[in-house]
Amino acid sequence: MTDARSDVRGVPVQDAVPTGWRRRLEQAVAWGRDYAWIAAAQAHATVRPPPPDDLATGTRTPVLLLPGIYETWPVMDGLVRHLHDAGHPVHTVPALGYNGRGLEESAQRVVDRLAELDLDEVVLVAHSKGGLIGKLVLGTPGAGDRIAGMVAVNTPFSGSVYARWFPVRAVRALSPLDPQILALARQVAANGRIRSVFARFDPHVPGGSELPGAVNVRLPVDGHFRPLADPRVHAAVLDGVRELAAAWECRSHVPPSAAAVDAVRAAQGVPGTGGLAGSGMVATAVEVVEAAAAGPGSPADAPNRAPTGAATHDPAHRPTGPDAARPADADVDGPRGTSA
Repeated sequence: MTDARSDVRGVPVQDAVPTGWRRRLEQAVAWGRDYAWIAAAQAHATVRPPPPDDLATGTRTPVLLLPGIYETWPVMDGLVRHLHDAGHPVHTVPALGYNGRGLEESAQRVVDRLAELDLDEVVLVAHSKGGLIGKLVLGTPGAGDRIAGMVAVNTPFSGSVYARWFPVRAVRALSPLDPQILALARQVAANGRIRSVFARFDPHVPGGSELPGAVNVRLPVDGHFRPLADPRVHAAVLDGVRELAAAWECRSHVPPSAAAVDAVRAAQGVPGTGGLAGSGMVATAVEVVEAAAAGPGSPADAPNRAPTGAATHDPAHRPTGPDAARPADADVDGPRGTSA
């Protein structure tokens, strides 16, 4: 006769597997499935890549794809189809290739592609390293002003500890100690325009993909690559694209305040200006004018359009009435998102 002992809860001892071990087993299985999925997806992308021109149609906000390291965009095909079926034209960056170059060179290729396609009000949709490239582009004068924001999936915004021991330099560059990763982490101005969607367990980014100041969406999925095929990830990315597009449209309809226009003109040396803004805001406007000079158009156009280096407060909190001349009025470019 079998000795069917039970613990104090009445659960048979032979069936009582510790929750911690069960979860570790699930994660090990997820890790194996993750590698199997990306191997199959990359093989299919190489043998039978979908034609990108078929996806560049639609009437809603355009999307630009930024795949991860050693990935080509077709590994994101399931997500791409979901976005395209929702009406979004989807574009690619062929010059990224297998995405093994440094972040700055890759970001420049994205900037060149934006200019080539003449895309405005575009949303970047990125995976893994693609999110780091996208964050660099968001902070690029001129190019960043054409982008509504970015939805990044499983991006190592703080690096990945595993990258430190990888023999390939392109992967080691994703280490938390890499100077570029550290510098990019300090560039927080663009965080409010980023939606970070990430798995509860990511074997390649054990520290997670939470980004301070961004909208962070943690989903009950496991893996680094395989979540690209998960409908829950598709839905979260589409929601992010729509939210960023709506925020951008609100931004385009928020006119500069009188104090902001006065500050920009004062920074340009227009006589008789600067009284409304005050010295603090004029100093901020200097950066706006310099960014405008570096980007499309001329500094003289700056008073007629929303400054691009402004603060990122919600317009619902923008001061009005007697307080309208406070330095916070530098926020004339509308909502940029909040952390969640």
